[in-house]
Amino acid sequence: MENKITVGILAIIFGILIISFPYISLFALTIIPGIIILILGIYFLIAGADMWSFTKIGSIVYIIIGFLGLLLGLMLFGNVPLFSFLVALYFYISGFMLLFAGLTGIFTRSAAMSRASATLMLILGIITVVLGYFALLSPSYLAIILGLSLVIEGIAIAVEAYRGEE
Repeated sequence: MENKITVGILAIIFGILIISFPYISLFALTIIPGIIILILGIYFLIAGADMWSFTKIGSIVYIIIGFLGLLLGLMLFGNVPLFSFLVALYFYISGFMLLFAGLTGIFTRSAAMSRASATLMLILGIITVVLGYFALLSPSYLAIILGLSLVIEGIAIAVEAYRGEE
């Protein structure tokens, strides 16, 4: 229980910090995926060179993926606008998938509860597309979205732990 309360409080603190310092926070958040993609690029380069004697085509594909990983990792490292664009793209793709699934569910399902869940999916799709628009509009909106998500999740975790729910 104490761990959940601590996690909830930390999430609230990090959320407030992200909202308070949006560009510094987003800069820090771009470093993590940049490093991960760089490491993956290096891995693919090494794996491609290692498998050269077994299969030339597979090796070439791995080496190309490795170079692309290195390039993307270096481009993403500290690049807040690119990070915002990629997050917005993710929001758009997810949002449109939810929109289409919700619309399809509303028109094809017969049970009331099933149509209600499809309507909720449609609403979530609209919200996700709007969030994608704001994330694309300005990196500071992305920081606000991430910060608010952390604050809300932190409150939910802390309240759940305080009530003793598992």
